[in-house]
Amino acid sequence: MRRLTTLLVAFMIAMAGLFATTAAPAAADYPDPPGGTLRNVYSDLDFCRSHGNYGLQNDLWSSYLCQDRTYSNPSNVLYFFWTFD
Repeated sequence: MRRLTTLLVAFMIAMAGLFATTAAPAAADYPDPPGGTLRNVYSDLDFCRSHGNYGLQNDLWSSYLCQDRTYSNPSNVLYFFWTFD
């Protein structure tokens, strides 16, 4: 039983290493905008825009960007909220 457990643990460690080295970085397709500061991530575009407009009206930032990023299948869209000073 001990040999089987050792073999199973060794196999799991090897598989974890394999997946860790072959996975692509999540942000490879989505470069960060230069000079931007990531403030939050939203699941609703209208809410992202309303937050950005609130900051513009109250002089919290000079401009903003709601960058959409699609993940998984079926698609799950998230909106990354960036501000610029």
